[in-house]
Amino acid sequence: MVFVHGFLSSPSVWSQFVDLLADDDALSGVVVHTFAYESPLYSPKPTRRIPRIDDAADSLRTFLTHDLADATRLVLVTHSQGGLVVQRSLARMLADGDDALLGRIRRVVMYACPNAGSDLALGLRRTMLRRNPQEAELRPLHAAVVDAQRLVLNRIVHAPGNHLRIDAYAGESDGVVPPASARSVFPHAEVLPGDHSSIIRPDSHRHRSYVVLRRALLDVDHHPDDGRRDTTSRAGGTDHTGGTRRADGAVPAPRMPDGEPTSEEYQALVDLLLDVPGMVTPDFRQLLIGLLPDRVAPHLPRNSAARPDLVGVLTTLWRYRHLGAWVAFGEAVVVLVPHHPAAVEARRRMMELHGPGPAEGQGRAEGQGSQSGRSG
Repeated sequence: MVFVHGFLSSPSVWSQFVDLLADDDALSGVVVHTFAYESPLYSPKPTRRIPRIDDAADSLRTFLTHDLADATRLVLVTHSQGGLVVQRSLARMLADGDDALLGRIRRVVMYACPNAGSDLALGLRRTMLRRNPQEAELRPLHAAVVDAQRLVLNRIVHAPGNHLRIDAYAGESDGVVPPASARSVFPHAEVLPGDHSSIIRPDSHRHRSYVVLRRALLDVDHHPDDGRRDTTSRAGGTDHTGGTRRADGAVPAPRMPDGEPTSEEYQALVDLLLDVPGMVTPDFRQLLIGLLPDRVAPHLPRNSAARPDLVGVLTTLWRYRHLGAWVAFGEAVVVLVPHHPAAVEARRRMMELHGPGPAEGQGRAEGQGSQSGRSG
């Protein structure tokens, strides 16, 4: 098992987990490792730079390949930014077709990972940490983060026959990475007690943060062959990145097979929605959710901060668009703010991204364009 720390942190943050694991007879066969990468606030020396997340991801891959060459079953456990490092590393393994290493990784457990970014003190961070490349990727909808996440979701999480499970856990009191961001679009996502720091400081074997990790480790131990799978496609002219190789040999950015919007398209749509009067207030967004199909609303994330909330809502709506959710959201915006240019344009843009042809369940969704369409 490998622990990967977060932003401005170090391997020492895992000490309580390490002590509890050492005292757990059921996990006596687990060998604990910690992976360290530099994550300073700033670099005082002009000749020394702060590593980018890409650099940390490549360093982790080297560590797993060489330092842990004899480990046949790997479980990666992350905190905060460490989850982004692992996702980036997985994406780069997929792009390179590194089946040997991917086949050894059996589970990823992420605590408080900013999958949809963090808005905390964003203006101050942009000013004070403008030269810190790691902080830049902690902002909402960073293109490199979204692209790596899309590849991991497409080629690992939602891949047929895949058994590398990724668990995403949020802290119920986390004000740094709210639950909506930590859970994001991962299907195996739950909420644990604690804030951004205490979620990884279990004080007993009964602490829920420890219980979920223990369960994951025992699950891997009881299913030793589950990690063996082929995550790359070699049919026709398809590259390991999942994109179709062009005549010039270049490979375009990977897209989900269902044509999911790119990170730039999501960003543009969020910017447009934020121009809709009232959209920045949680109560207004709750009204919008109330106009969506009944089967979809319970799956939508909740976040008091508008931008990460809309990111989570849009990515979830896309997953449920076969129920009319994507179309219904665009219609709901113009129901609440009729004739406003931003609302009209947002609906038009959502329909354009959705593509031609009615979505399954669209008639039901449009029938819920008002509260009277909902069952009591």
